[in-house]
Amino acid sequence: MKRAIVIASILSMLGTSVALAQNAPPPPRPNASQGQKPGQAQPNRPQSSKPQPSKPQPNRPQAGKPAPQHSQWSRGKQLPPNYRHNVVRDYGRYRLAPPPRGYNWVRVNNEYLLISIASGLISSIVRPY
Repeated sequence: MKRAIVIASILSMLGTSVALAQNAPPPPRPNASQGQKPGQAQPNRPQSSKPQPSKPQPNRPQAGKPAPQHSQWSRGKQLPPNYRHNVVRDYGRYRLAPPPRGYNWVRVNNEYLLISIASGLISSIVRPY
């Protein structure tokens, strides 16, 4: 009885591996697109004179995309008093959320900072697209 169970389990394992192998895609054939048989040698071809497209550089701005701007402001820093005069009153126009009580939106260098009125601490930064 044990022998029949062992044989049945081995056959079932072999059957599943064969079934999985049949569903796998065939391996790519070399020179299949050129119409040559695998055993034939390739003729020597001169390299094309077209320049190969280069990979985009990570720090170089792409055409049509602005270069990333790095802000001097960060959350938790204090905004100096001379920057606090550009208060944004029509925040809906700039798609900003209404500031909570005790806070104002201030525009500095095309960035919108949510600052505390009393201390000038920056609690949020919004950079428009």
